Amino acid sequence: MQTSATLLVTPYRIGRVLLASLFFISGILKITAFSGVVGYMASLGVPFATFAVAATIVVEVGGGLAIMSGWNVRPIAIIVALFTVGATLTAHRFWEADPANFQNQLNNFLKNISIIGALLMLAATDNSAKK
Repeated sequence: MQTSATLLVTPYRIGRVLLASLFFISGILKITAFSGVVGYMASLGVPFATFAVAATIVVEVGGGLAIMSGWNVRPIAIIVALFTVGATLTAHRFWEADPANFQNQLNNFLKNISIIGALLMLAATDNSAKK
C-alpha cells in the first residue's frame, strides 16, 4: 500500500523537472546565439557582457540540470533564485518601459517573481536526497 507521501513523489519530481527546464533550455539557446545575447546584454548596460552571458549559461544549464536530476537541489535552487532576481531587475524594468512595452515587461517581471517564489519553495522543501 502506498502512503500519501509516496504518491506525492511523482508530481513533485515532474514539477521540479518542469521548473528547471526553463533554465536549461534558456541556457542552451544562449549558447546557440551567444554573440547576439552578448550584444543585447551590452545594450542593457550590463558590464562585462561577454563574461556575464558565460556566467549566465553556467547557472542556467548547470543549475537546470542539477535541479532536474535532484542533485544538491536546496543550494542550487537558492543560487538560481538569486540569479533570477538579478536577471529580472536587469532585463524587465517595467517601470522604465515605454507605453508600448510596459505590459510585456510587467508580465515578464511578474512571471520571474513567481519563478523566484517556486525556487524558494523548492529550496525550503526539497527532500530528493531521501528518495
